Amino acid sequence: MFEDLRGISNKIDEFLDSASQNPGIVLYGAGFAMPAILDKLQRYGFSVVAICDSNTSKHGKKFRDIYPVMSVEQAKTDFPDARFLISSPEYFDEISEFLGGILDAHQLCDVDLECAHYFEKGVFHGFFNSDFERFCKVHDWLDDDASKETYFKVVKAHMSGQRKDFEAAFTGNDDWYLFQSLLKPAADTVYVDCGAYDGDTIGLFLRAADQGYRKIVALEPDPAMLPRLQAISEEQGGKVEIVPKGASSQDGVLSFRANGVYSAIVENDAEDDDLISISTTKLDSLLKDERISIIKMDIEGGEFDALKGAADTIADRKPRLAICLYHKVEDFVRIAELLRQLVPEYRLSLRHQTRSCTDTILFASLD
Repeated sequence: MFEDLRGISNKIDEFLDSASQNPGIVLYGAGFAMPAILDKLQRYGFSVVAICDSNTSKHGKKFRDIYPVMSVEQAKTDFPDARFLISSPEYFDEISEFLGGILDAHQLCDVDLECAHYFEKGVFHGFFNSDFERFCKVHDWLDDDASKETYFKVVKAHMSGQRKDFEAAFTGNDDWYLFQSLLKPAADTVYVDCGAYDGDTIGLFLRAADQGYRKIVALEPDPAMLPRLQAISEEQGGKVEIVPKGASSQDGVLSFRANGVYSAIVENDAEDDDLISISTTKLDSLLKDERISIIKMDIEGGEFDALKGAADTIADRKPRLAICLYHKVEDFVRIAELLRQLVPEYRLSLRHQTRSCTDTILFASLD
């Protein structure tokens, strides 16, 4: 099955290679995804000449004091040779239809650069081709045909860079972390949320906990998120324990980029105004006296290290797991490999919960 993907071309990689021939870009959409897209375009030699947005109150201003924000009509007139790239992935299809009614066909670029948010040019292709047999093994380990099909579709989407392929992989998000089904809480459940953020996933857990629960342990190192988590703890009568640390393979101190939804532990000490120092903990150290039922990890690429730091807990107590795979290309194989080593009897399943590159989640349970 995977053999057919080895020679597939990547639409995003081909676009990134086009900077030398046609560097001028107008971005449409000044939302949360735009800054990262702008930065990637600059790294590959593009020149962003303007930003358009439907919010007219932004028109006439400059983003970062450099990039003028204006209407589509003005940008089309001022920059007739530039290509328009959509930088609002949530409304990509609607914006594409809107721009298609205004722009000439050659001006509208149909690439969704957010579909390669976590990977640079050629990275997924290179890893897939060099570690092809590992992908095949993970596919075979998945417990059900739907998960196997989803895994194939997600890999195909990363290989092709086509938004339509990510849309085809989408499995729905009404039950985002399967708290209503596979990870359903019971009265004695102890839930560990690694990457608790602002409590959004805790909210999903609580809505599913109609039989009650015993305890929630919420790990979140970003100090900006702690007031909201504290409020949730107070609302829950203190049954939510807040741990202002990052889950990792070691107890210690690491650099952390505080960047909202994209906050993450960083592996180098590059200068960055958003970098802070945070404490990290092994779950084996933190949870040695807890009878853990469920562990969720969405920690922007730190999942593998955090799992290594929870190896004893997982092997001994065999909790149900929900682990995000999409932040690092290696995680598409090495996380399943590690879980198979720790608990060979785990049944593995997969969901892809968005129409873009995010929220590919591996679930493990004994059920």
